[in-house]
Amino acid sequence: MIFFGHLGLTTEAIKAYEVILHKDNKLGDKEVFVDYRYVLIGSILPDIIDKPIGAGVFRSVFHNSRIFGHTLMFSLVLILIGIYMKNRNGKNNILFLGIASSIHLVLDSMWLYPNTLFWPYLGWKFPARPEGNWVNSDIVRLITDPTYYLPELIGFAIIAYFFIRLFRKKEIKCFLNKGKL
Repeated sequence: MIFFGHLGLTTEAIKAYEVILHKDNKLGDKEVFVDYRYVLIGSILPDIIDKPIGAGVFRSVFHNSRIFGHTLMFSLVLILIGIYMKNRNGKNNILFLGIASSIHLVLDSMWLYPNTLFWPYLGWKFPARPEGNWVNSDIVRLITDPTYYLPELIGFAIIAYFFIRLFRKKEIKCFLNKGKL
């Protein structure tokens, strides 16, 4: 998955959770506010961290664009910090950042790469990806492989839906200031 798949599918998963929680009145009178700016950032945070480090600056060291941000440890640390912050000051922003980063790992099928997912438990070294032009191969897959382009199209449709809805309701400013969808 490249970009819109992560953004759209993660946003929809969190939105569905939020709707189900309120529909069934599972929380009673408590209101759960989700700042979707954190969800959007969290949905691509592993790539924001790992692509520049593993595929750019330290390519000769790691030979892999899925390193620290694509580990279970990274997501769990964010979630634990988020739980602490939620209990301390009632804000759940970091918690949703961690949850969205965890969803990113699922969407990237990281269970197929246990040495990265469970780093450092299975060793301190990250596995190397075969050298080559993986950007070009990703573009080819994006055009030819339905398991690659369908999540991107669905994710794009979801993001477009929310953007159009915000635009029609004139709530773009509210989203930018408060993260409300």
